[in-house]
Amino acid sequence: MNSVLLHLYPAGFRRAFGDEIAESYREATEGAGRRARLRETADIVAHALRLRLGVGSAHPGGRLFATVAPFALAATAAYAAFNLSASVGDWYVMRMAGTAGRVGPLVTLMNCCYLLTLIGAVVALAGRYLPGVFCAAAGAVGSSTTFLYPVWRMPLELRWELVGFLIAPVVIAALPLACPPDLRPAHRVRGPAGVFAVAVWAVLVVAAVAVIDPLGIGLLLPWRFGVPLAAALFLAGRRAFAQIRTTVQLACAAAPFIVTLYFSGWVQSQEILAALGALAVTAVALRLRRGSGSDTVNPA
Repeated sequence: MNSVLLHLYPAGFRRAFGDEIAESYREATEGAGRRARLRETADIVAHALRLRLGVGSAHPGGRLFATVAPFALAATAAYAAFNLSASVGDWYVMRMAGTAGRVGPLVTLMNCCYLLTLIGAVVALAGRYLPGVFCAAAGAVGSSTTFLYPVWRMPLELRWELVGFLIAPVVIAALPLACPPDLRPAHRVRGPAGVFAVAVWAVLVVAAVAVIDPLGIGLLLPWRFGVPLAAALFLAGRRAFAQIRTTVQLACAAAPFIVTLYFSGWVQSQEILAALGALAVTAVALRLRRGSGSDTVNPA
């Protein structure tokens, strides 16, 4: 084993477990192909970085990321579904008006990125965690990059105002990568056929919203954002909610939804303040409940 890999670990951990890590690496890669060796090396690097950053499964930071991960995926899926249904509806209206030719390729590319994000987040929630998270993050990066074309043509002062709009979805989509492997959400769906069915179900939900509401009337109603959000939370399952045991975890789990609601245009600054106030009241109520006899905020 390359000594550089061992030096990635903190000194104390390296002294205590360095020989064991080297032996495990040797056994795993002995007689293995190049692909297997690269995978083992990547696992070693990722594990060392998690320990360096304090986000391993034994660290509070790692457990916090594990709690937030399914909610970040749910927020990513809902945000992608919202944008995809709105984009498809806009494309349909422009095509009916005969003005879709000039922006067609850009809209198509953005739709593909939104679709990749949606399917990736849903697949991750269904149980194929790492491939799904990578797809969701890649789709978020792609949609934000595609959006740079119209943003770049705006005045300079307006560009900076859209920085959060472009970066926030990428950060939220990539956040589940920080979840320790042994604390990742359990499989909600078994087998490739089940995962495929869930992905198709998610696409059909978006298609139904776009077909029913091509003119964007649903922007005035909760269902255009709320239906994908409720579906994503249902897929995350009761276990995701049961992991919320402290007020800090509650606040961090709610943060992806508040950010996506704001950047989707569903809520304004005043409503964000109201949502934060409601969150603070909920946190205080749960803390009082914890102090009144339960040893956790969420006894489920």
